[in-house]
Amino acid sequence: MESDTNSNSKPKIILFWNTFHNQSDMMFGFGQQPFVDAGCQITNCFTTDDRSLLNQSDAVVIHAGDYDERDLPTDRSPNQTFIFLNQDPLPNASRSPCFSHPHFYNWTMTHRRDSDVYLGTPYAAIRRRENSETNNPISSKQHCFQSANRNKLIVWFNSRCATQSRREDYVKQLAEFVPMDIYGKCGTLECLPRNDPHCETRLLAHYKFYLAAEDSLCPDYITEHFYHALMNNIVPVVYGGADYAQFAPLNSYINVADFKSAKDLAEYITLLDKNDALYRKHFDWKQDYEVVKRPLNGWCDLCQKLNDPAKEKKSYEDLFKWWNEEVPCSPGSSFLTTIQS
Repeated sequence: MESDTNSNSKPKIILFWNTFHNQSDMMFGFGQQPFVDAGCQITNCFTTDDRSLLNQSDAVVIHAGDYDERDLPTDRSPNQTFIFLNQDPLPNASRSPCFSHPHFYNWTMTHRRDSDVYLGTPYAAIRRRENSETNNPISSKQHCFQSANRNKLIVWFNSRCATQSRREDYVKQLAEFVPMDIYGKCGTLECLPRNDPHCETRLLAHYKFYLAAEDSLCPDYITEHFYHALMNNIVPVVYGGADYAQFAPLNSYINVADFKSAKDLAEYITLLDKNDALYRKHFDWKQDYEVVKRPLNGWCDLCQKLNDPAKEKKSYEDLFKWWNEEVPCSPGSSFLTTIQS
């Protein structure tokens, strides 16, 4: 049954002021239908990029990644909510003009769980199955077959060779102890044909492990590589700044931070390669959980929050402090010292 908020309340207009990675609909959609399609409990919200509706808008969403200092709303009502939207670490954040206006933003909507509205990841999410006995699509027999056909060990797809996380340094260490295939600009291999969208998927069918190494070590920051591995039934080996236990079940991944050195990790990977029963244990989580593509909970939460009569009225005097100082990203050099012996 729909709530009274859906049927009787005035629609909440959400104005997308700029784009999200050049997508004018913020990769969500326009109008009310996206909220219905996402299964939101409250659906009386309406998204638009029509700037003529600025004065009528309940919320104005501005994506930090496409921020333009010369193109900001000049008028605003005290009843409007201006929202800082961001999904990725910001390079040279202290110099970014999006932090230069005190009390400009009322709410944050990002990948960080301490945001006013938790956006999550646009790629995928892991959720508990409603019926684990009947909905489990991958049986133990299938895993036996899959692992038997995976005759290669670790693969890494990468296009950035020098990163804040210094993942490239760890890869060099790991490659000394275990065979690794590296595709992209930082390796010697190339997925061919180049324009084939299924090329990578075909390649992944031959590997047991997928290195999901982030370019920045930031809290709650997990990119598509992690979920790509899970969706292709490969064990992800993660290198990142997130608390992965908050995002994925036990044993669904291998965290480099759990090993004293790259050599120790390589020995464990080799053990799993030789022991199929141990390797398959890293898929037991699929009995109770599943990977869901493009979760839209964040937009549902935003609509619900806009409809809350008791919603907090506030503004960020120093958004940079919240973004970069209160919960900072970690330098790769510090992270490497904790996993080297």
